[in-house]
Amino acid sequence: MAAKIEKLLSYVETESLGTCNPDAIHSVKEALIDIVASTIAGSQTEAGKIVKNFASHQWGRGSSTVFRASEKLKPTGATLVNATMANALDIDDGHRLVKGHPGAVIFPAVLAAAEEYGVTGEEFLTSLLIGYEVGIRAGILAHELRPEYHCTGSWGALGAAAGVSRIIGLSASSLEHALGIAEYHSTYSPMMRCIDHPSMVKDGIGWGSMTGISSAYLAKDGFTGIPSLFSSELAEELTNELGRYYRIQHLYFKPHSCCRWAQSAIEAIRYITEQHSISYTSVEKIVIHTFSESARLSHRYPRNTEEAQYNLSFPAAAYLVFGEVGPKQVLEEIENKEILNIMDKIETLINPQFDGKFPEKALSQIEIYTSYGGHYLSPVMQARGDFDYPLTKAEKRDKFIWLTKPIVGKRKSEELLELLDCIEELNDIRELTAMLSSD
Repeated sequence: MAAKIEKLLSYVETESLGTCNPDAIHSVKEALIDIVASTIAGSQTEAGKIVKNFASHQWGRGSSTVFRASEKLKPTGATLVNATMANALDIDDGHRLVKGHPGAVIFPAVLAAAEEYGVTGEEFLTSLLIGYEVGIRAGILAHELRPEYHCTGSWGALGAAAGVSRIIGLSASSLEHALGIAEYHSTYSPMMRCIDHPSMVKDGIGWGSMTGISSAYLAKDGFTGIPSLFSSELAEELTNELGRYYRIQHLYFKPHSCCRWAQSAIEAIRYITEQHSISYTSVEKIVIHTFSESARLSHRYPRNTEEAQYNLSFPAAAYLVFGEVGPKQVLEEIENKEILNIMDKIETLINPQFDGKFPEKALSQIEIYTSYGGHYLSPVMQARGDFDYPLTKAEKRDKFIWLTKPIVGKRKSEELLELLDCIEELNDIRELTAMLSSD
């Protein structure tokens, strides 16, 4: 067995909250709080409802909770539903180097297995951390090894498999098979085609998460897989740092419910409107200077929430009109005439210097022209929420309440946040899942 694989397998088996970097523990708890809020908010989407109905018919009753539902499903079915919900509003965590969303594909699989096995809060959090660390590295490798830009589900499935493998107690050899199964069965999806044609398949997250948990369960029963991408020579440096350098600390947390590629433009608009108190009613023209991937986002009027999220002009205009881009805007305001009117005034230009900074940074600059002759130019703005441009602790907690309060109520939202803050103290993770089902 190659040394790089041995290092990874050893890490999955021995990682412990008692010995790992305290900052990593803080990071994984922040990630957990964010992804729980994103999933609760995503439970109200049409995509979430369709997949929940599908999974209920196909998998039937089991021991794993579906967010905001009274019926429990088999772990694979619950994973598919919760993962779909987690990314349904595109407000879940991400990582710049993988150009995708680790939490939405890893958390649902780990949670479903944890509930079935009745593990402690500490073991659940440890397994979630393992999933992130393996998944992020799988994403980095996937982008290095594959010529086409594939979605989160393609590499996130390996992180989900690793986290679940820890919970169900796979041996080292079975874990190696689980990773190979996950990669082989994962969604090698054409991501940029989804950018051009937004739909509910989104980032392949639902199927990738389901693939991850299925792969671990298959390996436990003796199913075999190919060597995973961690057998590549490029993997050695990434696996050697496991347990010493925690890549979860470089997650970003999104303040807006839309593609990350659009969020630096929103920040530039936010800067101008806050500095100059510009009303959207006075705007005559907006020029967005951005990077190629951002410019490729749609500028058409959205027909559904997915098209509103994978759009550059819609969220920019929605922010001007409402001062936020959240569930309300991408679910309820897609036909808002004031937003559509602003969209007609937006022009996009690609800046090669911004291209050179991507994916490490997502940068944009905005010009706004007004009816009274004003011309306002923002600084070059980075998407807010990155580890080097973070949301404050208060902003992260406010986001949790903002996303969950309209659905579960103020009291339950605050109680859930309090429980997540001390998740490692739970004797049984089912204390958490009991609060995630419907009332």
